[in-house]
Amino acid sequence: MAKATVRMALAALVMWLYPAAASAEEPFWMGVNVKESSNAQWGSDAAQDSMNRLAASGATKAMLVAFTWQAEPSSSNPVIGSDSSPEHIRQGLRQMKQAGLQAVLKVHLWIPDHWAGDAEPEDRKAWFQAYEEAVMEYARLAAQEELPALIIGTELRGLESSAYWPNLVAAVRRVYDGKVLYVANSLERAERFRYWSLFDAVASSLYPSLSEHPEERGAQMQAAAECLVALGERHSRPVWVAELGARSAEGSLTAPWESPEQRDLPVDMDIQRDILQAWLGALRQTGIEGLAIWCWYTDPEAGGEQDTDFTIQNKPAQAVLKQE
Repeated sequence: MAKATVRMALAALVMWLYPAAASAEEPFWMGVNVKESSNAQWGSDAAQDSMNRLAASGATKAMLVAFTWQAEPSSSNPVIGSDSSPEHIRQGLRQMKQAGLQAVLKVHLWIPDHWAGDAEPEDRKAWFQAYEEAVMEYARLAAQEELPALIIGTELRGLESSAYWPNLVAAVRRVYDGKVLYVANSLERAERFRYWSLFDAVASSLYPSLSEHPEERGAQMQAAAECLVALGERHSRPVWVAELGARSAEGSLTAPWESPEQRDLPVDMDIQRDILQAWLGALRQTGIEGLAIWCWYTDPEAGGEQDTDFTIQNKPAQAVLKQE
């Protein structure tokens, strides 16, 4: 066997045995979570314009947020959301790819007036059976569109200890051979999650409280990044920060997960840019595979100078995507 062939075989073996080590050689990717705007639905010229602007801003990966839905936290019958049918989502994935973005499908659970982590179904077995039916439609879509990754659950805090995850992941893998991921809602929850061996990466959202003082804040970010990398190493998995956001609002650091609906704050464009730039610096140097910012909308005119929400569109923070 030629030496080059031997090296290729050894490299493949290393990637199979040690995915976290192998991924360290991959370039750090920058992406965003993309949400559909009611005035610029998938398939529209406006949505394509937005995806083109996203790619031109420097993003390489786009996570299309699709919703499953249930009426109450106690409900045991989640279904695909009325605005997230597979054929509708297909239009969005293709518009992302047309813009030159690497498209990833990211499934969220929508509960009216609640966070997904509040889900506490009365019948967990029935809930996972219904959820599997919905997710399988997305898995088949991901296979048809040849997506590199599919996120089958996001921040389902109340369901993370359930024994039904292996069956769900096995069902998805029977129809889809790309990367399968789950996203914990925090570093603490990621450390408690016991099913990382089922997935192709350790993935987490990242919204910890931060100090108002830049030096202390930098140390907090560095510590969080190092803890995530250590978690990935323990499970021999690469690490994705699948959701990280900062509001363009003064006083938002103590509870960076709060939305404008939860707390009205004055506009501060600089704090959003500075926080995201600092997070990028901390995450890139620790070996984390990539970062997806929350968020971007299909409305190309979203955001702007008076917006205090998380979107980076048409704000100074948009420049973070360039990784300069």
